[in-house]
Amino acid sequence: MNDGQQNPPAGRTAALMREGRKMLSFGVIGVGNGFVNYAITVGVTVLALTPLGLAASDPALGLAKALGWAVAVSNSYLFNTLFTFSAESGRRLTWPTYLRFVASGTVGLAIEVVSFLFAVRYLPLSLAAIVPIGLAFVANFAMARIFVFSRPGGRH
Repeated sequence: MNDGQQNPPAGRTAALMREGRKMLSFGVIGVGNGFVNYAITVGVTVLALTPLGLAASDPALGLAKALGWAVAVSNSYLFNTLFTFSAESGRRLTWPTYLRFVASGTVGLAIEVVSFLFAVRYLPLSLAAIVPIGLAFVANFAMARIFVFSRPGGRH
């Protein structure tokens, strides 16, 4: 059997376990960066925008949110490069990989927004807000695994 054929069950189990650990690590880093995003967005709003009288300004609030997201996605790239995908990345931070990570995160954000707009029409808000997070997580992990941190020749 060559590498393109079926793996024996033990090989598949080991591969699933490796991917499961990567997915768990990716998720933990993502949750942490959710807090980073929140803290920066709220912190900038409370500490900078409110004293300047800009807390009700949509452009200013949008910039605060964008800053929170940018710091969180950058932090996520750093930790996923150093830990989750260390074998694939060699723990090397590069601009091309960072830009692919940001692009994949942007696609994940779009998936989350579009799926939320769809879900909120058919589900209660509390559930409609959760479902897109799960969809975006799966999409973000898959894109990071396949397009950002894949090894040459497509081997993981």
